[in-house]
Amino acid sequence: MIICQKAQCRGLGRTTVKAFPRHEGICKLHDRSHALPFSVSAPSCGAGTDISRNSRHHSPAKERQRAERDQLIKSLKESPGKRDARNFLKHFDSPKKADPVATPRVERAVPDIVGQARQDAWRLDRTGVNLGSLYEPGKAIQESPVFTREAVSEKLLPDDAEPLHIALVKIRQPQELSDDILGGIAITLSQMVRLGMNIAVVVDCDEDSPDAPLKLTPDWEETVREQAARIVDALQNFNEPGSFEILQALSVSEVDNSVPHTVEVRGGVKVKNDRLLLPPIEEGIIPVIPPVAFDEDSKKVRVDPDDVILALTREFAGIPVAGITELQPEEMLHRAAKAVTERPTLDRIIVLDPRGGIPHEKRIDGAHTFINLEAEYRDVKNDLKRFSSTSSTSKRKDRDGETGGSKPPLSAYLTKHLPGKSLFDRHMRNLDVVERALKLLPPSSSALIITPTEAAISSQVSILGETPSTGVRTRRSKNPLIHNLLTDKPMVSSSLPDPLVTRPAASTAPNPPTFLKKGIPVTMIPDPRVSSPWQPPSPSHPSIELENNPHINFPKLVDLINDSFRRDLDVKHYLARIRGRVAGIIIAGDYEGGAICTWETPDDGCTWVPYLDKFAVLTSSQGSGGVADIVWGALTRSCFPSGLVWRSRSNNPVNKWYFERAVGMWNLQGGQWTMFWTTEGVVEEWAERRKRKGTAEESGRGTAMTRWNAYVKVCGDVVPSWADGKRPD
Repeated sequence: MIICQKAQCRGLGRTTVKAFPRHEGICKLHDRSHALPFSVSAPSCGAGTDISRNSRHHSPAKERQRAERDQLIKSLKESPGKRDARNFLKHFDSPKKADPVATPRVERAVPDIVGQARQDAWRLDRTGVNLGSLYEPGKAIQESPVFTREAVSEKLLPDDAEPLHIALVKIRQPQELSDDILGGIAITLSQMVRLGMNIAVVVDCDEDSPDAPLKLTPDWEETVREQAARIVDALQNFNEPGSFEILQALSVSEVDNSVPHTVEVRGGVKVKNDRLLLPPIEEGIIPVIPPVAFDEDSKKVRVDPDDVILALTREFAGIPVAGITELQPEEMLHRAAKAVTERPTLDRIIVLDPRGGIPHEKRIDGAHTFINLEAEYRDVKNDLKRFSSTSSTSKRKDRDGETGGSKPPLSAYLTKHLPGKSLFDRHMRNLDVVERALKLLPPSSSALIITPTEAAISSQVSILGETPSTGVRTRRSKNPLIHNLLTDKPMVSSSLPDPLVTRPAASTAPNPPTFLKKGIPVTMIPDPRVSSPWQPPSPSHPSIELENNPHINFPKLVDLINDSFRRDLDVKHYLARIRGRVAGIIIAGDYEGGAICTWETPDDGCTWVPYLDKFAVLTSSQGSGGVADIVWGALTRSCFPSGLVWRSRSNNPVNKWYFERAVGMWNLQGGQWTMFWTTEGVVEEWAERRKRKGTAEESGRGTAMTRWNAYVKVCGDVVPSWADGKRPD
């Protein structure tokens, strides 16, 4: 017989003990009357018990956290940074009155589930065998009334329904972390709970490449128990609702076959006692879950922490449905309503790994800042495999003294970290578990792979006292987790040019954070990954026609431009102007963003200038989701790696964003336009030509036009194509 237990290091905290008994649907601590065999389904609440989480009263600590969050939201709405925090305000603002449109959705879903359950129960009772769809009872029998002792509640949607936002946090190798770092992590996680992001922690004490099969040894079990206690202890100190360790929530099956995951994933790790998780999480309590499960014989089994993450992801996403037909109709009605209206939202998967983010050999900072999994997962994984296969060779050469000259960042990183390929195997495992988890979640969910040290950055100066006062005021470093929660963006934009990222090229420190999203597909026509970067028009590289290309939905493209620029395009004039000179087009997702580039000729065809003609992002996708960064990355790194030029209205608020990504800018004559370019050496070439010829005007006589002069002429000569005729465009 297995019962719920307190964490060995400490109780539930000063607030938790008062709040926890309110939940009739979970086991009371050390109460054997509620104990259940682990292989059976979660404990029942008794007929008529309302388990709806929105119908309960919250603890005082939870109410204080909600009040603090409401005050922060009010401040954000009035601050200049409202645009950056738009994603946070959208998801965490105080709930409005229930949408009446949602009620019919619940009413449609509930009868379907209850009807199916009645049908299955009738078949099993009459035949003794579950016949599946081979035998269907008559409609009259299906619709026979079911008499219950308790009246079913008519109210399915409470007026103050509030979504439960959850972040899954995996702490890798906590045995390597000092108490100060662990305390800093606890501060950050408690701050996230106060902001409305509830937390569940998974402990991972495994090595980078653990031996298979996993064995439950006394030494490993002792290590996990000690580290789980340390984590609970740290969280208790800073999270007012408390924290405790949960050992009985997971089970493991030996069945190896599987069915589609949209129904149930058989085999592996599963959540069996969900009521040990969600009620405490809703109160702000942070459960700490070790990678231990129980098999069908109630025997303790060691499991992979990544499998625990995936099991919790499936549970919080509402994917498992096993056992729902075993419930009574009134209980099933409440479960069905909860599944439609109260399912928790798993917003974040956070991996705290001492190795840091996913490595990238072509970035000075050494890591991917943002990964659009839909478009980049395969390429990133192939790079990691290549790094893994070459790492041993690199280290052997370094030991033999065969390194000549300065090392690239990746080589320097390899020579100071783990031997062999275990380092990149760990990065690959982190990438895989995040990709598999985000596949099960809505597109709004995201993941962050970050070092524990960076996660612990908040309030360390004031609380942990690591930095003595010097009498000089400095700005406190931003915490990447809090920044990501508020903005749904990485600390450093992935579309910024590499030279602007300040990190020593030979740094051997752990990688900076990597932000990951399920993302959106990116279509580039023509595809530079297949052939080469975009080339000027020629018989081998003909110009494409936007309106006639079978791979382009031209009406959707026009709608994207109209929505982004908030004015209508003069389609006929625009097509006539760019005909025969279109370099290519980039489309992000379902026309959520895009770019059209042309080849302009300032001197009657002798010089081809790569020109960004249209850069558009749907207004609904601006400021969040990374659509602009995705399009910009494809444009400047794949299509035009050598650079391009464009212009923008001088009063355009987006010019700051352009300036951060450009090599230079120049206000054109007349004051209406600002020119930007990403090409290196444009000004230097013009200055050198002027030095040789004497004046800028003479530099264009008798010799080829400089890129500077060509850029200025192109940006001044392009004719707008808007239906309203207003200038500038």
